[in-house]
Amino acid sequence: MNPSDLPAVLYVDDDALNLRVFEANFGQKFRIFRCSTPAEALTLLEQKRNEIGVILSDQRMPGMTGVELLERARSLAPDAKRMLVTAYSDMQAVIDAVNRGQVSRYFVKPWDRAEVLAALEDGLKIARLELRVREVEGRMMKAERLATLGQVTAGIAHELMGPVGYLSQNVASLRRDLECVVQYASKHLAADPAPDVASVLEDLPSLLQDLASGADHLRGVALGLRAQARGEDMEASAEVAEVVSFAVKLARAEVRDRARITTMGEPVKVTFGPVKLCQVLLNLIVNAAQAMEGTGRPGRIEVRWATRDQDVLLTVADNGCGIPQELQEKVFQPLFTTKPVGIGTGLGLSICKELVAQSGGAVRLSSKQGSGTEVELTLRRVPLP
Repeated sequence: MNPSDLPAVLYVDDDALNLRVFEANFGQKFRIFRCSTPAEALTLLEQKRNEIGVILSDQRMPGMTGVELLERARSLAPDAKRMLVTAYSDMQAVIDAVNRGQVSRYFVKPWDRAEVLAALEDGLKIARLELRVREVEGRMMKAERLATLGQVTAGIAHELMGPVGYLSQNVASLRRDLECVVQYASKHLAADPAPDVASVLEDLPSLLQDLASGADHLRGVALGLRAQARGEDMEASAEVAEVVSFAVKLARAEVRDRARITTMGEPVKVTFGPVKLCQVLLNLIVNAAQAMEGTGRPGRIEVRWATRDQDVLLTVADNGCGIPQELQEKVFQPLFTTKPVGIGTGLGLSICKELVAQSGGAVRLSSKQGSGTEVELTLRRVPLP
């Protein structure tokens, strides 16, 4: 784990000398935030509530006591362990605070370094354990949702395959039978012209071709869904243009009434299975389409890719509503979503990032609220023979 991701200690004291002493004693051991006023501490807690594992405050400070500060901190960072430094004259207030559960530990001035060190280590150890518990819970929820999603997807694919089979067979039979009908009708039209009938006969071949293309498309959708549900991605590489084309077809229903989608790029292969690449692209394209809601302008989605020495840069860009700056670092976290309840699960982008990372690639997001979003995938290129 990166040291910057470990829980930190927030120390609050209005005495600058005490702040320096605390830093000198524990700065090499822990990540520390120091604040000289309760107001400053509360502001920092609002910004970094998920980073703080222990809050240690002096009791006597102007405008707000340490007990009052820790009581307010309880709602801002409920998982942080709250501790107090006090003088003997304030003991009754401290005891009341301990009894009410606002403070877990207190130290009497002058505090003992070894005692404070042990308490901070214990508090941060508990904070790290709680962080891991939350991570495991998140993974379990993600796994459960993915399992359910896989079951539903497999069921949809199974239900599609039957009607698609009938459609394909009947189109072939219809094409064969109509050849006889067309030949017979053509002979009679020569003797008894009928413009309406002639027009229908002329249109029949293209209509049949449309039916055949639609059946092939539905079969491809069903096979793709089944492969995704089963995790059947044995291929180690994918042709980007082919996967992009298929993903665009899958997303057609979401995109059709919201945006115009364009694709651009040269033929190139990447070391990324086609099913997984399709899953990533489908997520990004659908997200881009949904970002058009409420913009009041024609939607535009671009899927483009370009080669570098050993990489391929694959980009999905839109002119949708964009993502606020403060949320851009969170969108790849599991279960985080900006969509209404029932619309998003908060799993799409986290899965995309995980799949790309597993293939040795990287994901970069840039967005401007009100203007649009661009997600860039860096994928390894298949070496040329």
